[in-house]
Amino acid sequence: MQAHDSTLGSKAFGEHAEDGLVVAYQSHQDALRFLSSALGRANGTALLQGPPGSGKTTILTEQHDWSVRDAAVALVDGVRLAPRRLLTGMLSQFGITTTSEHDEQLLQQLNHFVVQQTRTAIPPVLFVDNADRATPSALRLINWLAALESHGEYALRIVLTGKERLSILVRHDSMRNLARRHPAVYSLNPMTAQEVMIYLRTRLIAAGGERSEKVFPIDACEKLHELSGGWPGSLNKRAIEVLERIAELKSAKPVPRIIVSRDGETIAEYELTEPKYVIGRTELADIVIEDSYVSKTHAMLQVYANAIVLIDLNSTNGTTVNSTIVPKTILRNNDIISLGRHRLKIENVPALSAEMDEKIRASDTMTMRNLADLRRSRARRIVTALKHQ
Repeated sequence: MQAHDSTLGSKAFGEHAEDGLVVAYQSHQDALRFLSSALGRANGTALLQGPPGSGKTTILTEQHDWSVRDAAVALVDGVRLAPRRLLTGMLSQFGITTTSEHDEQLLQQLNHFVVQQTRTAIPPVLFVDNADRATPSALRLINWLAALESHGEYALRIVLTGKERLSILVRHDSMRNLARRHPAVYSLNPMTAQEVMIYLRTRLIAAGGERSEKVFPIDACEKLHELSGGWPGSLNKRAIEVLERIAELKSAKPVPRIIVSRDGETIAEYELTEPKYVIGRTELADIVIEDSYVSKTHAMLQVYANAIVLIDLNSTNGTTVNSTIVPKTILRNNDIISLGRHRLKIENVPALSAEMDEKIRASDTMTMRNLADLRRSRARRIVTALKHQ
């Protein structure tokens, strides 16, 4: 994670996320195919329903962006939607200049446009998001629009979104014209646990985050899937809370780091966020030091919550800390590790507790076993990578 942790949540999952930052999952893709198919049918009417935060607006916006390539399209938010706002919104998005203040004349203009479009091109499309939250008078206007025809063909395609009971609302007497068109209905499904993991990590990376698998490990993704029910709206809120919590912890406790310099010039910096780091000349090392003085696997750092230990791994030339060769030592803040022409300065070292001091002074058997495990793990990753090349 980087210094902008405090705003990363908003960029990845909140109000500052880019409009094009969409991670499609199975139900999302199925809904788009459903809308595309429904709009291509003779009745040209569709209902997309799901609970709040199920992604209806995102899907509707994406379908709008596709439809606008072929037809005149209007997208209107149904929350407290009144007839005048519906009329002016449609006319404006259809590119029709209005001069009248009278609803009757606006209706005539709209009627003339959609009928003419249906005769000469593709029927216009009306998208109403949150249609179940529109005023009764706006719903009656949508019902009137649903009856517009040109030479026996419906003159306006209509897509409505709303909560799970949207299809019941359409069967009301005030919506009988829309009901006669027998609108197709699709109910959204939540993401699976696997889709949640892909969703979280992809959005984090797209927003500029790093080490997404560390921020959202598998167990954390499973927990967030459980808490959110797999719905994107709730998942976004939970993810922002996680990132804000990480930012709070980082600001409260500086992350230990190593600053690598050569001949007095800084060449690399490493934040010590993992439990173990191998220092050496080989590319398999976590901290690579390209110096003939340095052995392939020269030393290891063991990072604890309240201590950092440096262990020499039987290197040829030994490991020096503050001008003293040491086989194993507990590092202090601003200690300097010297390796040939390279200097490794450690900063933000946590304070050492008595309990940790006792653990560190235990035998080196566990240390060498950990090193062997690290080597085997890296070897497996390399073999896997080669197989996929």
